[in-house]
Formats: sequence, structure tokens, C-alpha cells
Amino acid sequence: TGVQTCALPILRTLAGVRSPAAGEVRVGDRPLAGLRPQERARRIGYVAQEEAAPSDLLVAELVALGRVPHRGAWGGLGEDDRAAVRRALRLVDLEYAAAQPLDRLSGGERRRAVLARGLAQEAPLLLLDEPTNHLDIGHRLALMRLIRGLGRTVVLALHDLDLAATFCDRIAVLHDGRLVAVGEPDAVLTPAVLHDAFGVLATRVTHPLTGRTHLLFSHDESETHP
Repeated sequence: TGVQTCALPILRTLAGVRSPAAGEVRVGDRPLAGLRPQERARRIGYVAQEEAAPSDLLVAELVALGRVPHRGAWGGLGEDDRAAVRRALRLVDLEYAAAQPLDRLSGGERRRAVLARGLAQEAPLLLLDEPTNHLDIGHRLALMRLIRGLGRTVVLALHDLDLAATFCDRIAVLHDGRLVAVGEPDAVLTPAVLHDAFGVLATRVTHPLTGRTHLLFSHDESETHP
């Protein structure tokens, strides 16, 4: 288990949404392509960066869609399913909105509802594309702490490098379709790697209250053109 970050095309390939350019994706000792859709959905949860849902759908109904892989073709929600929905809503701090239609939610609330659907799926592997998108800073930090405590393998695409450095176990830095570096945060998010990949100057600083290391960024003035 652990939290890793990588880029969108990889997530879509891991989720089985697109085919790999070469080789194959395996889940344990089985090829992903050989799994039936329902079995794949029980093993892998995927939350895309932007997802559209019917605006008149209630929040709890959206989250309950995460339970579809665990039910028969015509099965309704059982008590285990309803408990999973309540638990997922509680984890993203959205219990109060369970009976509200999606079109009454803010962008951040809607994002949390979609994330709750992925959590309700209860798959051992969770793939998240920019999970903090549209969230305010409080919910952003709360979500990353939640992800750390899930006890599942989580692979996410994240552009906030400081969040990645703080919460992820392993990081893959990709630039122009090329793998630049992969490994533990301290070994990967170095000033040299970040300058080569993103053209920025990175400085590590220690938080005066928590003692944790954070990244500060600035433009490389030597690469600024008049």
C-alpha cells in the first residue's frame, strides 16, 4: 500500500480506459485486459479530473453508483451498500448534502461528491486524477490526509509538487512524455530535477511549527526573455 503520483495517460491505462502502447497492465498475476468489467471495477477505482453527472441526481445517488460493481445486474442497495455510502460521505465531509441535487453544490462540493463515489467503491487500488482540483486549502489538506490513511494503494496525478512531497511515498516526474525521475520524494524532487523538468528554481525549507520540509518555487530569471 502507499500513495504514488504520476500523470493522466498512465492513470487511464492503469484503469483500463485506454490500451497500453506496449506491454500489458497486470493486476496481481492477471492481465488487466482479461478481467471482466465488473471484476475490474471491484479491484480498481478510478476518479477522473472532470466528470459530468446529471445535475438533478442527488448526492447520495451519485455516491451509490460506486456500489454498482458489488451488486447484481438488478440488485438494489443493501445495508452494506448504504453503510459504504454514508461512510464515504462522512470521509469527504459531505454528509449534510446527501439529499441535495448536484446542481445545488459548489464546484468544490461536487468534486468531493465524485471522490466519495470512488471511495464508496472500496476497491483496493484507487486511481485519482487531480483529486484536489476545485477544493479550498482546508479540504485539500484534509483530503490528502484522508488518502494517506485509507490503507489502500493510491496512484494519483498531482500538479501540486509540495503536496506530493508531503503526502506521497513515491513520485514519478514526467515531462514531454518522458520519465524524468522516479523514487521517494526527497530523492526525486531535487532542485536539479525540477529545473530540468519545469524550468523553475526550487528551494527546500523547514516549516517552523511542524518541522516538515516544504518546497518553494521561483522563476529562473536567467531563462526569462525580454
